Amino acid sequence: MAAKDFVAVRILDLPGAGGGCACSNPTMTPEYAVMLQEKVAELREALEESYPGQTAVEYVDLRQNPAEEESEIGQLLVTKKYPPPLVVIDAVPKFAGSIQVKKIVKEVGSILG
Repeated sequence: MAAKDFVAVRILDLPGAGGGCACSNPTMTPEYAVMLQEKVAELREALEESYPGQTAVEYVDLRQNPAEEESEIGQLLVTKKYPPPLVVIDAVPKFAGSIQVKKIVKEVGSILG
């Protein structure tokens, strides 16, 4: 694979995808939302520190973006094939269920070459 100059990382989330009530679903709590935003910010900072100006990180809540929810990748969360959040790197789903900053930084580095 040829090295690239820029890598886009998207964090797709579908809060409540686990089903049931908020009491049994941690993705419905305000604490989860805060934690997730902190991880997105941590990822953004780590990527910018490692690869200045070569990455972009975007958080997408599928509930607020119907077109994205209907997309092929969005359907991976809607149909519960993968647990949220889903980390998509350059339009390819790579990690699901959590935001593992070190693994994502390493994966982006291998793409950037």
